[in-house]
Amino acid sequence: MRITRLKLQNWRNFKRVEVRLSQRSFFVGPNASGKSNLLDALRFLRDIVAVGGGLQEAVGRRGGLSELRCLSAKSNPNVAIQIDLGDDANSIQWTYSVEFNAHGKARSPRLTSENVSQDGKSVLKRPDLDDRTDPERLSQTALEQVNFNK
Repeated sequence: MRITRLKLQNWRNFKRVEVRLSQRSFFVGPNASGKSNLLDALRFLRDIVAVGGGLQEAVGRRGGLSELRCLSAKSNPNVAIQIDLGDDANSIQWTYSVEFNAHGKARSPRLTSENVSQDGKSVLKRPDLDDRTDPERLSQTALEQVNFNK
């Protein structure tokens, strides 16, 4: 199983981009065209799930949300990443998406949406009822939530 598609919204220099990935992919182009930013989106997902990582840490490593958000993101301030996982026979077996924006005076990142689906069926959809009763939970992904991971 591998990442078969990467979709970004308001990520660095990309207002919106979708990249289909084969078993071996090469990113080529002139300087400042976004090659490193595509790879950084994958590193960002790694930083979210790393031990000692998480949403706050991953955004902080990149200088904060203002450094991540596309400068041309005027109408929609949310930053979003989606990946599809699959293989050659079925390129979309799993989908993970995370969307976040700044919240409060500290402008710390807060999830506006986090979704996981398997074969088109929802496995996780946030915000959920628990998030609505305790909005502070939206500062963490589901993987970081202690209650999810007991």
